[in-house]
Amino acid sequence: MNLPPDQREYAETDGLLRIAVRCALDATDFKVGLNSYRKLLPEMAPRLVAQMPAGEEAQRAIAFAMFREVWNRVPRPDNDWRPRPLPKPERNGHCPCGSGRKYKHCCEPLAGASPFGGEGLSVLSYVLERVPMSQYRNLPFNKLSPEELGHVAAQWLEQDRHQEAVALLEPLLANADQLDARHEYAFDVLCDAYLELDHPIKRMRLVQSLMQAPDRALKSAAMHRRCSMLADEGEYPAAWKLFKEAQRADPDNPSLAHLEVILLISQGEVGQAQERARFWAVRLRKFGCDGERIVELMEEIARDPSAFVETFNPAGFADTEEPVAQALAQLIGLLEVLAAPACHYRLQPHEGNAGPLQADADLAAIEADWRVVFRAEGDPDGDAGDPWADIAWLDWLADHPLAWQSFAILEDLVMSIGEVPCDDDELGRQLDALEAALLDRALALLRLNLGENGADACKLEWGWMENRPALRLLGQRIDLAEGTAEELPLLEWLVLTLNPNDNQGLRERLVHVYAGNGRAADALAVCGRYPDDALGAMLYARILALYLAGRRGDAVAALAKARKRSPRIVKTLTAAKPRMPALRPGVMTVGGEDEAWYYRQSWRGVWESTGALDWLRQVTRVRS
Repeated sequence: MNLPPDQREYAETDGLLRIAVRCALDATDFKVGLNSYRKLLPEMAPRLVAQMPAGEEAQRAIAFAMFREVWNRVPRPDNDWRPRPLPKPERNGHCPCGSGRKYKHCCEPLAGASPFGGEGLSVLSYVLERVPMSQYRNLPFNKLSPEELGHVAAQWLEQDRHQEAVALLEPLLANADQLDARHEYAFDVLCDAYLELDHPIKRMRLVQSLMQAPDRALKSAAMHRRCSMLADEGEYPAAWKLFKEAQRADPDNPSLAHLEVILLISQGEVGQAQERARFWAVRLRKFGCDGERIVELMEEIARDPSAFVETFNPAGFADTEEPVAQALAQLIGLLEVLAAPACHYRLQPHEGNAGPLQADADLAAIEADWRVVFRAEGDPDGDAGDPWADIAWLDWLADHPLAWQSFAILEDLVMSIGEVPCDDDELGRQLDALEAALLDRALALLRLNLGENGADACKLEWGWMENRPALRLLGQRIDLAEGTAEELPLLEWLVLTLNPNDNQGLRERLVHVYAGNGRAADALAVCGRYPDDALGAMLYARILALYLAGRRGDAVAALAKARKRSPRIVKTLTAAKPRMPALRPGVMTVGGEDEAWYYRQSWRGVWESTGALDWLRQVTRVRS
């Protein structure tokens, strides 16, 4: 695929950073990590390597400069999420690259040769890629920068990784009374994520929560967001009332300018908006905001507000029910005449790893076209829009049958089906059938491509971005198979073979399904793969497996440990009719009542059917 030079350079730099972080985290010794990085450089950055000065010494020095910059910034989970920087090399000391020469004669002359951007470099997003999404809620947020986390999530939104962005920011912003102005950007990003995912209730709860925050900047930001939401709903009196309240609470906030002008434009008061924009441009300069984007925006609106009218006109939304129904019928028709799955991905199996799913040139070109066609109105900034607002992509799919061989395109289609508003049972059944057909195709496509590349028994690592659409689709296919004979084999394949790091958080499910099928030894083996998993669900899963294996003494000892970590689970699990606690969507408190409730809802049936629940009641009653 021929990318423009700037995109090609970005993709190469992104790959170099990702590999550097991986090599750094996989090594505790700098030289070991550096050697791994140097071996991967020619494959990951052939263009950069070709531009390096000739000779092994110069190439080693450049690789050293690049890797050292990353190494010194990587927040290491094994070091309390702090970097373990390399001490500044002594000029007359041995070079840290391992050459045996003095630093001044080895890597020092090219010490500034790294292309990664110096002080502004952030590698947190690459570190988080190695953490299962289900574990984001357990991150030590007090040790991480809220601003950096917000920027990571914003980057993920641009890459259509909405669920990951939400999973990262929801626990960060869960307790409004513990937040401050540093969390404002993360709040804005999470609101945008909810908007794109069509989660209005979650967005409302977040805004209402932060409107009660003790921090003035956060409270003001939440009030501004609520004003905009009221305007979108046509509730202008309530919007203006809240605007005045926000103005009294924080009169010098520059964001008031944007909010007031937008409220006026959305009401059709263009002339008044133009006047207020002039006023704000002058006032903001007096505040010392000269040269900032908000001043430029006010000046643009003061000159010509017409360009902004269409953007903020809520009357521009059309009724989409009929087009959506027609689109679904067309999509069903396309599915009925699909060509069989075919292999259009290349893998390079090596030492049990399949590597990334690399689309061939034709499929890569199709995927590039799709990313343009599938965006609402072909948004040049790449922002995701409502796929049902403009269904030209369906005609494009009909003209490009090769598209159905792409995991990325299949994932977009599955997600788009989930965005169809549905209050009708018949429509719901139709949507379920469409989703099942797409996920069946994705499963067949994955098996075919692995088989054709000789990678049947290999890992398909989550760390490669190219692999994630296929892995996520398989996870959704497993959800579809819940309670059927297909569920366990698919779970085993995903967790034990393809993604043994379990970045998708499915090990808990595998252990309980094993237990429900009487396979205690297999359940214990899975627990043994993740000895450091201290979440309540896995602690109690191990107790269940030990009980079923006949190791009652070990089960009692494990129960004592689990009760210290998550004491509420055992009480909620054994109760006849526990009261449902207050639940916050997307947030779970480790050791809390919500964690216990979720565990009961998911796995009480397994405990009951295996007889373990009666045993649990007995031992806890004896020891209480």
